[in-house]
Amino acid sequence: MTARIIDGNALAKTHRDLIRERVASVRARGGSVRLDAVLVDSGDSAARVYADNQGKTCQALGIDYQLHPLPASSGYDDVAGRVLLLNTEDRVSAIMLHMPLPQGVDPYRVQKLIAPEKDVEGVNPANIGNIVYGRSSLAPCTALAVTTMIEHTRMELRGRTAVVVGASDVVGKPIAVLLMRQDCTVISCNKWTKDLADLTRRADVLVAAAGVPGLITEFMVKPGAVVIDVGVNRVRTPDGKARTVGDVQFDQVAPVCGWISPVPGGVGPMTVAMLLLNVVQAAERRLGL
Repeated sequence: MTARIIDGNALAKTHRDLIRERVASVRARGGSVRLDAVLVDSGDSAARVYADNQGKTCQALGIDYQLHPLPASSGYDDVAGRVLLLNTEDRVSAIMLHMPLPQGVDPYRVQKLIAPEKDVEGVNPANIGNIVYGRSSLAPCTALAVTTMIEHTRMELRGRTAVVVGASDVVGKPIAVLLMRQDCTVISCNKWTKDLADLTRRADVLVAAAGVPGLITEFMVKPGAVVIDVGVNRVRTPDGKARTVGDVQFDQVAPVCGWISPVPGGVGPMTVAMLLLNVVQAAERRLGL
């Protein structure tokens, strides 16, 4: 058996094409689609590069993008104040908060201030709660990316066993809840779970989101399973070079499972696409669509 690859880049492109059409439809009805992003200068050049690339992607899809750079000296009041201001501006349909924030500024305290209807990252506790209750909500982007990739395999999820390794508030837990809403039997684990392999081998759907390089081996996977690798880990190769790897030992697991997502090129690009999908959905809801 050789697993079929869930190509996140190709799947994201398909969704971007659909998003572009939906953005055009909103504009044709007189609405606006705008993403405002808050970025505090932390000295992390990668964060600024990501923000700039995000702006280019938005432009390509017809989404207005406004970056709000704040100085490194910004404190909680500065960041929170900018978010609260954006909440009140009618022309702003979506808000996100780039990480990292300055030392001493608790991300949770700021994220819970984002208006739920503009919270396109799904990080406001109100939106996370709505996911649990099964109400219409903007889901966390990574969780939405994972479930969309699973749906791409066309596996009938009702009655299947899904194992999620990793239980973070904005990734592992929302993924588990979204799978429950698909009538899966969900087992939530973490890297400390005893007899982890005994549980993962039961999974028709296995989601690895523990942040541990190579945690999932071929002996931990049920033949034919769908394996989604959320891990993004920077490791050093024997020659001293750095590379990005997932939580799954891809080369060993691929011959066992039925479907597998790579790292990089899997969940990452799909997460960006789902963020932009949430942006256009937020705009549509403002129009009552």
